[in-house]
Amino acid sequence: MTEITTNRACVWVGPRKLEVQERPIKPLGDNDVLVKVISTGICGSDCHNWESASVSKQLVLGHESSGVIEQVGPAVKDRVVGQRVAVEPGFACMECEFCLRGDPNVCADLKYCGLDPTDGTLCQFATVRASMTVPIPDNVSWEEAGAIQPLAIAVQLGRRAALNSHQTLAIFGCGPLGLLILAVAKAYGVRKVVMFDIEQTRVDFAVKYGADAGIVSPKRDEGVEALAFAQDYAKQIIKEHDVGNGFDVTVEASGAEACSQMAICMLKNGGTCIQAGLGKPLTSVPLFLLTARELNIKGTVRYTPGCFADAIDLLSRKKIDLKPLITSTYPLTKCAEAFEAQHARKDIKIVIMNQE
Repeated sequence: MTEITTNRACVWVGPRKLEVQERPIKPLGDNDVLVKVISTGICGSDCHNWESASVSKQLVLGHESSGVIEQVGPAVKDRVVGQRVAVEPGFACMECEFCLRGDPNVCADLKYCGLDPTDGTLCQFATVRASMTVPIPDNVSWEEAGAIQPLAIAVQLGRRAALNSHQTLAIFGCGPLGLLILAVAKAYGVRKVVMFDIEQTRVDFAVKYGADAGIVSPKRDEGVEALAFAQDYAKQIIKEHDVGNGFDVTVEASGAEACSQMAICMLKNGGTCIQAGLGKPLTSVPLFLLTARELNIKGTVRYTPGCFADAIDLLSRKKIDLKPLITSTYPLTKCAEAFEAQHARKDIKIVIMNQE
């Protein structure tokens, strides 16, 4: 084992201001491992912290990390030095009613890497519980390993939607989350996937990545009532794309109110809408349709036990290819440039190489 002489970290120091700072390494507990972090994807929530003026301290950002185990605590039996692992970034209490029923993603006392005030993993070394690490086979590249965490989120969404081979699916939003949901849906054999976005380049990318159709969503004209617009557009899409009485499942992955309305209107009777995008705190949706057509709306957040393992298995067996999504990599020493690029939305997925 080599001597550790540095632990550079990407640290928020003010709105849209980052510094690379040396940070101490947290001592190992009995059940902890020390991970030499190799790669970390940048997420929208990282950018939210980056832009914020209300972060409570100089916070280490990042939570989509993978690396190599450098040290193991004395009580750790199922992890070894040199093992490649992804890091699950949620610190669930494992004692509340939600954790005990198997839903640590909605833990009553959840702490999360890179979410104020808990330091993240955009650093060279991170001390975490051994149980928070999931082994990665050698045939998964480090660039892909930096996007395992958002893929696990898409796997969880697939569970919430009960995705399967006979279904039709509409996805609103062709950003990283929408594209990862597409990848999972295709891996599960979903029959038809239609994707929507307001940017033509993202729609085009979605089609190249496997969507059966990609559509630039129209803007509602002034004077046209929102619900009438959504219902008329839904009828048009359902007919044009031959999905019978509507889609089996719709996923709102943009956070836009208009997309939430369309996602509900495009469902067939008894269909399911999964709300994944984070939009306004209060959004107007046609609730009367839920009753009249026995629709379902489900939220989804983070991941549950086994999602990381499923995501890694899909990558390892080549059922999903993340490489086309990773459009830029940056060294940790240039993390400020990486966040500016993420803000500019010119890339699909940016991965930072933590040891560079």
